[in-house]
Amino acid sequence: MLEEPGPVKARLRKALGFLVETDLADPDRRGCMAVNTAAELAATDQVATELVQRMFARTEDAFRALIEEGQRSGEIAPERDPAALGSLLLNTVVGLRLMARIAESLDLLVQVIDATVDSL
Repeated sequence: MLEEPGPVKARLRKALGFLVETDLADPDRRGCMAVNTAAELAATDQVATELVQRMFARTEDAFRALIEEGQRSGEIAPERDPAALGSLLLNTVVGLRLMARIAESLDLLVQVIDATVDSL
């Protein structure tokens, strides 16, 4: 979704929305394997930690590239640090995916998505 044509912020909003809708659609609310692994095994399993770190780094890089595209198109201010915003977006995804495990509805998660995208 991040690589589809169209405005950067719209693609980002769509991708984040898809993640939480997918999580909420799971009747068991198992959540994201990478996020769960980070939360549950990071302190005890070095191999699992390294795998999650690599996955998170790829995700962060994809967000950074999207931010840079948004800066080139004028959607995102050029003085904003793409790496920092990529980290912010990764952190948002991790938080959303954890929140989706206990959320009673999509409304709160959409508020977080909207606030995040609007802050860019």
